[in-house]
Amino acid sequence: MLDRKTVEKLIRESVERSKRGRREFHLFHRTMVSVKQDVLPNIDFHEIIGFIERIMPPHLFEEVDDIFVGSFDENDDRALEAHYEDGAIYITSDLPANTDYVENIVHETAHSLESARGLEIYGDRRAEEEFLGKRRRLAATMQNNGIKISHLDFESPEYVPEFDSFLYKEIGYGNLSSMTMGLFVSPYGATSLQEYFANGFEEFFLGDRGYLKRVSPQLFIKIMEIINNEI
Repeated sequence: MLDRKTVEKLIRESVERSKRGRREFHLFHRTMVSVKQDVLPNIDFHEIIGFIERIMPPHLFEEVDDIFVGSFDENDDRALEAHYEDGAIYITSDLPANTDYVENIVHETAHSLESARGLEIYGDRRAEEEFLGKRRRLAATMQNNGIKISHLDFESPEYVPEFDSFLYKEIGYGNLSSMTMGLFVSPYGATSLQEYFANGFEEFFLGDRGYLKRVSPQLFIKIMEIINNEI
């Protein structure tokens, strides 16, 4: 006959196995999280969801109906870990740590907010002017370092694949870090106004809010407005 401690241990292990085997979860009791393919054994969506629910208000997920975890052509074709499209976030299933899933969900949630609240975020152009000012300073830094940039448009706030490719492949985000220090919270934030917003949003919830406020004060104000102004 098994003693009480052994029985309790077996029950806990059974519960944990059941949790790990689950394929569907809910974020804030409304957003469905569906795991379409196996993830690494150390990934725990209970922890991922619990952490996000502790740090973010639920109304920020008003545009996210589903989060799918699996293999998706859009991610593979563009070498992305995740993307947002038509009310859903699509995340690759081979990320190595819980923090990677958290970061991608927070980042793509920022993109989801642009679809519904773009006028609120960008309408007065303050975030755009701040972004383009940083772009100009980055262009000057590159020129001072002998980097040829005449073929690039630093005045466009939109995502341009050629610009992104130049930063990623020709310069490299590692080398870009020193050039963007004090301008962008992440080198990827220099690729477009949309990524500038999403990177700032991610920094607000997962990084250093004080640093974000110092580096990007207008962006910080916009994020605070989004958080405080529930639709």
